[in-house]
Amino acid sequence: MHVVTGGSGFIGRVLVQKLLARGEKVKVIDLAPPPFTHPSLSFVKKSVLDDLFPELRGCAVLHHFAALLGVENSDNHPLQTLEVNLIGSRNVFRTAVEQGVKKVVFSSSSEVYGEPRELPIKEETAKGPVSTYGVSKLAAEMYALAYARELKTEFHIVRFFNVYGPGQQPQFVIPLFIRNALDGKPLRVYGEGKQTRCFTYVDDAIDGVLTVLEKGKPGEAYNIGNDRQTTILELAELVIKASGRDIKPELIPFGRETRLEQREINYRQPDISKMKSLGWKPKIFVEEGVQKTLGWMKTYP
Repeated sequence: MHVVTGGSGFIGRVLVQKLLARGEKVKVIDLAPPPFTHPSLSFVKKSVLDDLFPELRGCAVLHHFAALLGVENSDNHPLQTLEVNLIGSRNVFRTAVEQGVKKVVFSSSSEVYGEPRELPIKEETAKGPVSTYGVSKLAAEMYALAYARELKTEFHIVRFFNVYGPGQQPQFVIPLFIRNALDGKPLRVYGEGKQTRCFTYVDDAIDGVLTVLEKGKPGEAYNIGNDRQTTILELAELVIKASGRDIKPELIPFGRETRLEQREINYRQPDISKMKSLGWKPKIFVEEGVQKTLGWMKTYP
């Protein structure tokens, strides 16, 4: 049986769907139920801070995807972020080891790197998170690696780079841009919009997780991301074109009332050589992914 913490969330539920499609039995641990049902799917309403010992009985593979998300959200709620993302992760890992879970996949983030020291970013690149979210993820990684080195459970760490797709929360950049475009509102771009990101479609991201689960080396981290860079201004223009609306991006200067420039990550591009060596590479690039996401948002406004 596979257990997925945070299995009702944006990324977690895609993982659950793919596991069910493979014929696996899946249990979701979350504060809200998944938005679908299946004969092989069960749900337990619990926090990662709760006693999870009964829920992990009989679990072969644990996917720890539950977290308090978002850089801005985590900086506004630092204590809650550290409690859920760090203390909660420690609770999940410890319980998994005590219950004899064979494999654990931990969902980490490119936020652990901060402003990169090199491009593309390798897994061993020096870490320097600048957000509470990034700090909490890096510290949780340290717990995972400590358990991996001292105990028998296999731990795998996956670091996602700017995952997007249908069903993502509206405060993230791609659904935010799409919603504004569909509503005929300007797309706000900070600075000159030259910041680069490598946007990763959610189906590609989960295919990467399953590849690491099957072929990855225990105790190691893997970058899961699209390695093609897109500037934020290019993204805004792409969304506007896809929407068919007669609007333009609005350039917003950095500042205390908008966004602090010193907190902005200017460049983020993963080195995905390790993932390619396992036979994985992204299939959906941002042009197609935006169209898919836009179509979903039109259908489910």
